[in-house]
Amino acid sequence: MQKFDVIVIGCGGIGSATLYSLASRGARVLGIDRYHPPHDKGSSHGQSRIIRQAYFEHPDYVPLLREAYQGWFDLEEQTGQTLLHQVGLLQVGPADGFLVPGVLASAETHRLPLERVSGGEIQKRFPGFWAEDEMVGLFEKQAGYLLVEEAIGTYLEHAQRAGGEFRVLTEPACWQSDGAGVRVECSGEVFFADSLVIATGSWSSRLIAGLGIELQVLRKHVHWLANDSAKYREGSPVFFYETPQGCFYGFPQLDQRGIKVADHRGGEKVSDPDCLNTSVDQEDRKRIQAFLRKHLPEVSARVTDHQVCMYTRSPDEHFIVDRHPDWPHVVFAAGLSGHGFKFAPALARALADIILQGESKLPIGFLSLARFVEPRAE
Repeated sequence: MQKFDVIVIGCGGIGSATLYSLASRGARVLGIDRYHPPHDKGSSHGQSRIIRQAYFEHPDYVPLLREAYQGWFDLEEQTGQTLLHQVGLLQVGPADGFLVPGVLASAETHRLPLERVSGGEIQKRFPGFWAEDEMVGLFEKQAGYLLVEEAIGTYLEHAQRAGGEFRVLTEPACWQSDGAGVRVECSGEVFFADSLVIATGSWSSRLIAGLGIELQVLRKHVHWLANDSAKYREGSPVFFYETPQGCFYGFPQLDQRGIKVADHRGGEKVSDPDCLNTSVDQEDRKRIQAFLRKHLPEVSARVTDHQVCMYTRSPDEHFIVDRHPDWPHVVFAAGLSGHGFKFAPALARALADIILQGESKLPIGFLSLARFVEPRAE
């Protein structure tokens, strides 16, 4: 019988970090994934992710972001890898939109430093970028980007060095519990553990069925465009623009493909994550090119690469991090809604705390399942 203290199903961004957190704290832990991460089948790939603290989504995320930053710094120190690049973040939008007021609310609540730049001054302050005079620019110096595949690879490598085990099992995993532990079956193999962590991204609905949560999976596109301008290389910030045509974000040039740009909003519904359509959406590409012509005019219109990934959105687009209401030894993180990767060290610590200590002191209450599920009668 293969018996562990904890099994982690799904070893992308959150799962690999949780595997590492548990193993480094002495737990006998097994991680399972259907593909060998880092892979391009889910949500944790595509070169880079923005990391920021003045969080427009809600000020309640900021304490978790501070924990996440420290977690990334600790991981870099312990492994010798450089994963977080603090090149700064330029955010631009109308004063009465959702972006600028949201960023300012988090900055004011938590006393975060921001530089405010008028729309007309953006081109002078950030060569290569342009905005209308009536727009507002906010620059967050401590923000930047994370290297996605490198981060997952680092977590998995060092989780195994710490004694954790990892297996690629190509069939979907299923689990059941008798109240005292869990039984996980996958690819004809059976494993037992005292506790279970579910971190399966766009496949989460299958493993937390019956909880009354509707998780919407969306296909999202990222595009790389050629760049010959030094303005978008070293010294250039990451960026996020709220415009009437979409909410566009991107990165300075990190390799020969040029700059990476995507539209954060919208997306096509995915009925089966196993059958993800990887073809190009020409309308999405046209929106990206039109945005660049206007706001980053020195970037080429020539596309050099394209990838798709999946957003798994909860009903309110905030994360769900909690115990299973019927099986308290089963915990999960789901519905990360396209903005969860940066939180990996913090969410991993929270999940590991709950498993090993019974609770976490991190402020995750606002992410609980209770906001969607009626209390069950005794």
